[in-house]
Amino acid sequence: MAVAPGQAAALPASVQAARAQLFGPQVYFAPLRHHSPACAFALQAMLRELRPAAVLIEGPEGFTQMLPLLLDERTQPPVALLSQTTLPAGVAGQPPRTQSAFFPFCHYSPEWVALREGAALGAQVAFIDLPWQARADRDRQHGGSDGEQADSLMAERYLAHSRYLNALATRAGCRDHDELWDHLFEVRDAARLADWRALFGDVFAYCAMARLDYEPAVLEAEGSLPRERHMAAHIAHWRAKIDGPIVVVTGGFHTSALIDLLTKGKHKAIAERASADAPGWLIRYSFERLDALNGYAAGMPAPAYYQAMWESLQARPQSALHHVALDTLTTLAQQSRARDLQQRISTAEVQAAVLQAARLAALRGHAGPGRQDLLDAMQSCFVKGAIDDGAQGLLDDMRRLLTGSRLGDIPPSAGSPPLVEDARALARRHGLRLDDSERRTARLDLYRKDRHRQRSRYFHLMHYLGSGMARWQSGPDFLAGSGLELLFEEWTYAWTPLVEARLIELSADGASLAEVALARLLRDEQALLEQGQAGSAGGAAALLVRACLVGLHERLPALLGHLSRHLNADPQLVSVLACGHALVTLWRAREPLGVRDAPEVQSQVLALMRAVWPAALFLLPALANSSAEAESAQVAQLLSLREFGRAARSALPDSEAGLAFEAEQLHAHLAGLATQRDGAPGIAGAACALLFLDGAWDENQLAQLLEQRFGVGAQPDQAVRFLSGLMAAAPELLLTQPQLRRSFNRMLGSWDERSFIAYLPELRLAFTGLKPQETSELAETLAVLNGAAPDALQLEVQYDVSETDMLAGSQLNLALAASLQRDGLGAWLTDLKQETPHG
Repeated sequence: MAVAPGQAAALPASVQAARAQLFGPQVYFAPLRHHSPACAFALQAMLRELRPAAVLIEGPEGFTQMLPLLLDERTQPPVALLSQTTLPAGVAGQPPRTQSAFFPFCHYSPEWVALREGAALGAQVAFIDLPWQARADRDRQHGGSDGEQADSLMAERYLAHSRYLNALATRAGCRDHDELWDHLFEVRDAARLADWRALFGDVFAYCAMARLDYEPAVLEAEGSLPRERHMAAHIAHWRAKIDGPIVVVTGGFHTSALIDLLTKGKHKAIAERASADAPGWLIRYSFERLDALNGYAAGMPAPAYYQAMWESLQARPQSALHHVALDTLTTLAQQSRARDLQQRISTAEVQAAVLQAARLAALRGHAGPGRQDLLDAMQSCFVKGAIDDGAQGLLDDMRRLLTGSRLGDIPPSAGSPPLVEDARALARRHGLRLDDSERRTARLDLYRKDRHRQRSRYFHLMHYLGSGMARWQSGPDFLAGSGLELLFEEWTYAWTPLVEARLIELSADGASLAEVALARLLRDEQALLEQGQAGSAGGAAALLVRACLVGLHERLPALLGHLSRHLNADPQLVSVLACGHALVTLWRAREPLGVRDAPEVQSQVLALMRAVWPAALFLLPALANSSAEAESAQVAQLLSLREFGRAARSALPDSEAGLAFEAEQLHAHLAGLATQRDGAPGIAGAACALLFLDGAWDENQLAQLLEQRFGVGAQPDQAVRFLSGLMAAAPELLLTQPQLRRSFNRMLGSWDERSFIAYLPELRLAFTGLKPQETSELAETLAVLNGAAPDALQLEVQYDVSETDMLAGSQLNLALAASLQRDGLGAWLTDLKQETPHG
């Protein structure tokens, strides 16, 4: 076993001197690692022996006012104190943001033991760290947190990045600092854990040596030194006013600095504290969020495992390690059988793993199997073959078992904002489980079950508010207008502490989800108005569908009024078409979207749908002015208009469909676009294809236009753009229309080498609409047109040749031809031309 950090001979003189001042005569320090059962057990023994007059705990001083809630018997960990502050507006018009930070507690957190045990012994309990508002302000000024995600108020990054601890882990044969911690502290027997003087002395040395890796300037900039000065001032204040022992419970990283400050008097008076604290809430927390492996910045991994260890230490301290190992292995085996997994764990395999864990513990000098001993035994006895050969599922099950899904509870007097309570009440009304943080799947029958439609609106509402509770997986996408033929919708959901944090952040907008959603919808409407006319019709229609999805049907009349005004003024065809498709979606999905029983809304939707058609046709001629860069997007709009007309005609009664969406009107505009010689060639090609597909043009009219675009005198760039538009609208025409193939072949044959190479990328792009088999068939047909035998063309696919390589090769071919001509070897070019794809 490696030399323990507490062995005096291995410690620098400064660390030894500070260690000698840990305990007494009035102030007793309990240096610890957050969420460590070993530290919690030692602290419990320490408090019961000393019976202190005061217990001072690392944590924002404003949390002291939350003590009545924390000490309430109905408060059951895991719970967390949540602090929130508003960060000011940033650069580039970024709005103000809410920054959240958690201070979590579980049953085995030393801070929780300090609270409960200290209060039970009659001690005064207080938090002594800098206010969270001051810490957040300092972090922001020094380029710290940006408010995008919640922070931890128990960060332990110093330990994870310590060179000393990494070296010690290597010497001890440990894989990381978590295994090193377990190896040195968590796997002691109960008697050694209860020897709090020895354990905290070792923890102090462990953390003090890690602190030597950091320069004072670094600790000042990132906020440790200001916090320590503040905590030292609190300790001095309590020392002056209290008779009797004072126990100071802080992260071990800070303990040596606190001793130094108090010894030398290098701290300000407590009256000079920075500011009042930010608002705080007591919220439920979860094991999943507590798990260090999920990104939590402090504490131990595998919270369910350490919870079991803590409970076993309280019930059977002498055999806790062995009991937890056996129970964990047995539970994993039972789950594998209950879930009917392919790889079930037998009783014999459990027995082998128990024995393996015990032997590993003995080999490593542990009092019993620790977490890593258990994991190694599981992997050794349960995983058959390579880990990546079907064993990942078992490893995931192990991790989930050790992490757990427990969710804490808080008393009604905790005063959660009404918005949180409303969200919880609605979730329970819809039959959703809130008693843990496990992510579950909900499959909803939207067309046949009203109860499922109501649940869907709740999920959409929580998603719209950015709560993080619900994630859409599959089903009809009403906002995109796709998948409407699907009858079922699938979501995953989980109630986590971050959900509550987000809802608390939103509480300023209202006391219910409906109020908050309406406030956001109104802001979205206002933003739409401030954008002006561009894109307004499509945006207004999207808001209309959104209101239906989240259950704000009372807002529909106003939104329909906005939409009517936007539609008449919108100059953007893409926005008008987006509006039309959204209205078609709303009409087709009026059952799941909740407007079937609203005849006034339905009539307005139909009226607006009819109004989209002439508005779009009015804007259609402008497509002729498209630039080459915009042609692809404009062709897509042309196809979207045709599709909207078809969808709208199918939605309306037969007696109205033809009158409202006359195909002849569209064909007249398409003919104008197709025959306009100075218009955008890509638009002309797409219009030509659509006219032929709809039967408005026959083969002769198509052939006549192709001759103009591909015949003698046609410019290669214009011809390629025309072909690209045609192929985007109807790629099958080149396969089915002989005249088009002949015209295309003649055009390519008339090009010189440089023209062909210059436009080859555009040609390749134009043909992407064809399937590989169709491309092969077209190549064979063109080869036959050029005199080749039907089976003469054998295509060899080179997957390792890129388009860049191919173009470079073509350029090299031209250079070779020029060189041959220059050297009087032009006759050799005959063979080369026979090998070119267009010769």
